[in-house]
Amino acid sequence: PRYAMVAKRHMHVYGTTQDQLGRVATTQRDWARDNPAAEMRERPLSLDDYHASRWIVEPFHVHDCCLVSNGGACVIVTDAERARGLRRPMVPVLGYGQGHPGSDPLETLSTGATIAGPTAFALAGLAPADIDLAELYDCYTFTVLVTLEDYGFCAKGEAGRFVESGATARGGVLPVNTGGGQLSSFYMWGLTPVVEAVIQLRGDGGHRQVDGAEVVLVSGNGGILATHGCLILGSEHTA
Repeated sequence: PRYAMVAKRHMHVYGTTQDQLGRVATTQRDWARDNPAAEMRERPLSLDDYHASRWIVEPFHVHDCCLVSNGGACVIVTDAERARGLRRPMVPVLGYGQGHPGSDPLETLSTGATIAGPTAFALAGLAPADIDLAELYDCYTFTVLVTLEDYGFCAKGEAGRFVESGATARGGVLPVNTGGGQLSSFYMWGLTPVVEAVIQLRGDGGHRQVDGAEVVLVSGNGGILATHGCLILGSEHTA
């Protein structure tokens, strides 16, 4: 209910619409269709389907909410010198940050990305314009919107229109959650976006592969938008 309250206030303050929440869900379902590991890849999702689905708590339909999954994921971290000698291409960590704002998101309409993002960008020596694609923690569709704003990919209150424009879809200026995310692929907590980032940076995405994917931003979120982690990962060419 707290996420729903923050989303409703965002809609009231900035004019974010139900259709725009729905476009997050339908766009990520489209990405999932080309992910053989995705739970929902056999089921296309139209905006009409989204609106017809049952309510959980307004403004969230069932398709606004992440999946419940059983499974596992593993990440092996080592130093760059050793990684260069391994069989698979290395994925260097270019920057990282975390943020715990301690404020009420119902008042601020923001997340810890406002702290974690600048820290990670500074370490990497990069800016939002340098990011090729983003793998964002998506417990709800709204979480994607507010995170896009807080990283500076669009202005505050503009994320709904940003997604609606096709910016996060195939061929968009910032592909987002290219495996379907936790809404349509699988819910392995913060490892879902990390796994897809590694797949993209190694060029293993198959039909969903983003051309020229060299720098990927990954986010993690906890509590009621209370804690946040950010990674900026690169391809072996950026090491």
